[in-house]
Amino acid sequence: MAQKDGRVLLLNAPRLPLPEDKVKELAGDLHDYAHAHGLVMRLSTDKMSSEVCQTTPLTLLPSPFPKNVFDEAVRIQNLYASLYHYIAYDFDFLIDIHKNVVKTDEFTRKMIEILKKVKEQGLKQPVTLAIQRSDYMCHKDQSSAEYDLKQIEINNIASSMGAHAERLTQWHIRVLKALDVPDDVIRRAIPENKPIPMIAEALFKAWSHFNNPDAWVLVVVENVNQNQIDQRHVEYELEKLGVPMTRIIRRTLTQCYEQLSLNESSELIIDGKPVAIVYFRAGYSPDHYQSDKEWEARERMELSTAIKTPWIGLQVANTKKTQQVLSEDGVLERFIGKPREARDIRRSFAGMWALENSDEVTLKVVQGAQKHPEAFVLKPQTEGGAALHTGDEMVQMLKELPEEERGAYILMEKLRPMIIENYLVFARKPVTFAKAVSELGIYGYAFGAKDAPELKTAGHLLRSKPESTAMGGVAAGYAVVDTPFLYEFI
Repeated sequence: MAQKDGRVLLLNAPRLPLPEDKVKELAGDLHDYAHAHGLVMRLSTDKMSSEVCQTTPLTLLPSPFPKNVFDEAVRIQNLYASLYHYIAYDFDFLIDIHKNVVKTDEFTRKMIEILKKVKEQGLKQPVTLAIQRSDYMCHKDQSSAEYDLKQIEINNIASSMGAHAERLTQWHIRVLKALDVPDDVIRRAIPENKPIPMIAEALFKAWSHFNNPDAWVLVVVENVNQNQIDQRHVEYELEKLGVPMTRIIRRTLTQCYEQLSLNESSELIIDGKPVAIVYFRAGYSPDHYQSDKEWEARERMELSTAIKTPWIGLQVANTKKTQQVLSEDGVLERFIGKPREARDIRRSFAGMWALENSDEVTLKVVQGAQKHPEAFVLKPQTEGGAALHTGDEMVQMLKELPEEERGAYILMEKLRPMIIENYLVFARKPVTFAKAVSELGIYGYAFGAKDAPELKTAGHLLRSKPESTAMGGVAAGYAVVDTPFLYEFI
């Protein structure tokens, strides 16, 4: 049972390891539950079809996570949503801070070109919508040995896995009951997790604001998408709220080039009907733009009245460069007027350093990373986090990268996440008991006009991966979807 004062302690979590026969029984149950509830992904060998699917990579049990750190992440999510909402409108700021990045990073250069055109012609959409997932680690401070919340990145497009996280939470409640964990402990340790209704609510608000029941919700998708089932749950929830399934359409960027047009009123038209919302589930990676056609499609969308999520200002604001500049003295405070709120956000920043300059400070940072690679991570500008570089690979890249190409990357402090133990479940593989580290994502949205956004936070995603694994993608097979078991310290 929980303590008399209501606190849940780490000792209230299931004791590990479990008996082998129990692990086998629960794993079999988990696979059945996953397929019965849509907690599945397409096969890596057949990413174009959902006819045969497999269990999404998952943990068998929820993983311990400090309640105070989790609560802090939830508390500051609205601050982050508000921050990026306002940054996105500051065209001059975004263009200026990326002036060196665009010299070496073609993807960022293309985005800035579109942003400049939007600035010249004016933002046509009446309101903006940011659907975010802010990702953090529970970092163990090396000097105090205390756990702190440290931000990894903010995702405006690659904010996926909400449906999987929501369903896995329900499974983990079920498995805790099967292991005789008391109900009062479960209620306090497993937080409510409903990101999909919130995401659908945000999209429905935007669709309703457009005030045309015949208008489309256009979902921009990748050419090949292994995680389509997770995305579909958002659409099904939209239907429950009142958007007819006949008004939801999925198109790749290439198809958007072929089928979208702008009329004289700057409405985005497809099949003779206007588009109310462009919901980007693709477009965050350079390989999503295989030719100038895809870029032309993106420009066409950005110059229209359709409500884009994210719109181009928000996506440019989402680069690692913006994240790094915000950590500099006084920059964050330019957008967050209340000192206490700015302090709370700044406290979650990890160390970040620009590389595009050739000054003495930059030289020392690069030399420090080469000498102590265990303390740094090299990250590209784009969203998604898949292509980070660590260890000897990072050192080699820093040695070989021409100075003019360093602007495409940011050096970041390597965090020391809390290490837990759990069972990792992958389809068609033996269940493994492993030491793992976790990354927490908090979902939220900002919707409305420039000066008065409506903010909301709801739902979370915990992803865990083996301690020795540098990469973190679930679809790529490096990490698994998890649930936090919140505990307090004595």
